[in-house]
Amino acid sequence: MGASRLSGWLALLTAALALAAGGCAEAVPPDEQGRVVARSGPAYPGLDYTELSSAHHTPADAALAFLDTLSAEQRAEALFDFRDARRSNWSNLPPGIFDSRNGVRLGDLTATQAEALHRFLASALSAHGYATTMAVVGAEDQLAASSPGGRFLWSSGDYWLAFFGEPSNAPKRWGWQFGGYHLAVNATVAGERSTLSPTFVGVEPARYETADGIVAPLDDHRAAGLALVNALDESQRRDALADTRPRETLTGAGKDGVVPAVDGVAAGAWNAEQQRRLLDLVGLWLNMLPTASAEVRLAEVYADLPGTYFTWHGETHGASAIYYRVQGPRLIIEFSTQGRISADGGHYHSIYRDPTNDYGWVAERGHPREE
Repeated sequence: MGASRLSGWLALLTAALALAAGGCAEAVPPDEQGRVVARSGPAYPGLDYTELSSAHHTPADAALAFLDTLSAEQRAEALFDFRDARRSNWSNLPPGIFDSRNGVRLGDLTATQAEALHRFLASALSAHGYATTMAVVGAEDQLAASSPGGRFLWSSGDYWLAFFGEPSNAPKRWGWQFGGYHLAVNATVAGERSTLSPTFVGVEPARYETADGIVAPLDDHRAAGLALVNALDESQRRDALADTRPRETLTGAGKDGVVPAVDGVAAGAWNAEQQRRLLDLVGLWLNMLPTASAEVRLAEVYADLPGTYFTWHGETHGASAIYYRVQGPRLIIEFSTQGRISADGGHYHSIYRDPTNDYGWVAERGHPREE
């Protein structure tokens, strides 16, 4: 790699990794009342990320500490073999519709067990990842307060945690899954490296207010897509536009192994500013992971830029529904506004996948990994 190319790569990498300090490179503006919008909102009432994450040295230590709080029956519900087919058993639907999730239910845990669960999540995710996850959980309380619920059963207790493989600090792989309505985090850990595929994050309402401010966990994802499409020149934007809008994310729940046809505009020939915008967007996902894992994954994404495409559907002014997809050899990101932006506070769906390594079952370029 030449000196100038290496310098450019380092500049792009530094810009994208700056997201780990808190969201998209350009701040989301205040709302119509002039209040500043929290990117991911408070982690969870009464819980502090720094305090939670400092209790254990590694995610494996925190996972084992959580498992030690469980009864024998709960432990049997929480722990599966690494390659158990039930790992693909997740959904973004409410539990009143999809009622067979894996693991132990948050709302069924004692206070001590629930605290240990949060300590695990805080150890396994970055501050940004933990806050985003808990902001989705918190949206359930908003739905419960504003809707009779009925068969949808809105509740912030309706989230489940499961482990696949015995948690260990050794290089041997193990996985974990945390999810419920609008959330499915599927992570794989091997020693100090974590991956996050597939992970679905949605939110309804898209913005809600707490005592600490406005919570808007996916506003940065929407803003990053708009910033990217508006950074393209007229010809590039024309190439990016999709003829039809998918009704739903193409690679969401029940779509393991689906790889959409490549569409849109190629990012390999973009200028440095345009590529930085793309890495800003991708970084919102990668920085849900601890920093060291995010750095490794971002380097892979950068290496694949010549084969990475950006697809867009919708207006570019930000006042209406949009859909976008970033797709490369080892990356699929989709973001979709469900219905009108202003409808009931909004409703967003998004997903991240590495199609060559979902659930950590296969390696880069499709070669099997050793257990």
